[in-house]
Amino acid sequence: MKHLLFIFTLIICSLIVSCNTAKLSTADAEFGRGEYFQAANTYRKVYNKTSASKERALRGKIAAKMATCYDRLNIPSRAAAAYQNAIRYHHPDSTLYLLLGRNLHNDGKYKDAIRNYELFLEKSPAHPLALNGLKGATEAQEWKEKRTRYQVKRMDLFNSRRADFSPMLLGKDADQLYLTTANDKTTGTDKSEITGLKPCDIYFSKKNEKGVWQKPEPAEGELNTEFDEGTPAFSPDGNTIYFTRARRDAVAPTSTEIFSASRAGGKWGAAQKVEIMKDTISVFAHPAVSPDGRHLYFVSDMPGGFGGKDIWRTPLSNSGTGLVENLGDQINTPGDEVFPTFRDNGILYFSSDGHPGMGGLDIFKARRDEWEIWHVENLKAPVNSQGDDF
Repeated sequence: MKHLLFIFTLIICSLIVSCNTAKLSTADAEFGRGEYFQAANTYRKVYNKTSASKERALRGKIAAKMATCYDRLNIPSRAAAAYQNAIRYHHPDSTLYLLLGRNLHNDGKYKDAIRNYELFLEKSPAHPLALNGLKGATEAQEWKEKRTRYQVKRMDLFNSRRADFSPMLLGKDADQLYLTTANDKTTGTDKSEITGLKPCDIYFSKKNEKGVWQKPEPAEGELNTEFDEGTPAFSPDGNTIYFTRARRDAVAPTSTEIFSASRAGGKWGAAQKVEIMKDTISVFAHPAVSPDGRHLYFVSDMPGGFGGKDIWRTPLSNSGTGLVENLGDQINTPGDEVFPTFRDNGILYFSSDGHPGMGGLDIFKARRDEWEIWHVENLKAPVNSQGDDF
């Protein structure tokens, strides 16, 4: 009887282990497809079923994966807590203190961030992201107290309960505005497995005859689909729009690509993919057109960059694009440089989490001198904050 009980116990244990493995494999598959919102929930369920005393290594591994999900979903408080658990269970990842420091930095906990940057720098004293993070966390405390003369106000008319970002003005009088939104009325019915929100659309607003902005509406024409669309930019004459589309595939990671469309009869026509390179793996996103219309600037993680996502450019002509060029290490860092845009005077604005900043993405401006050298400046508080600013 004892023998049968032992066999029965083994069967039950193997079933439990196989269930846990299946759920862990499900989380890993979701993670591999970039479905971080779904993966974080699955990892959390598996983590809560593991033993704190008997499965310490497994707990550390799951905590690190869960932290990465929250990191990419931009939830720094949860990411920091998960990274702390990964450290507590001795997960063998030498970057944990750096990642913890960056998320504490993004959460405005500058003193704790500084301590973890310093712990990481003890073993990697020349790491650029840690050095810039330490400098940023140290200076951010002073920037919050000595604010610049900029004044920042919410534009309530353009904001919904969801994400609203990347506004772009159009027209000689800047009386038209295009923006990206994930409000509840966007095209499609399904929520993204990546963000937990509906896919983004491009919306449009215009000033009336009294100079008052009108409530944003979906951009007219064929720009918006059931996929994510956003980050609009325009040719100097305003007749061509460039934007990012993130197409979903059930069995492959999300692919972000740049599309363009021309204005026809007051509406935007069918969008066509902008062929920059024959690369189906790398990100191509966040287009911006130089004031003279000669170059298309964009963001990519293609090989040959400085790490993370870099800003690149390619010449524009009637026949399409040309050779790509990285903007170099004066602009790009081992972190992410994203959301480039231009003023008419040629000043480049972009966001970065690799240059010293207040936390997350900060907005920077860059001037190019007569020797083709970029001079980069953080816009500081109140334009920038501990969160993402872009």
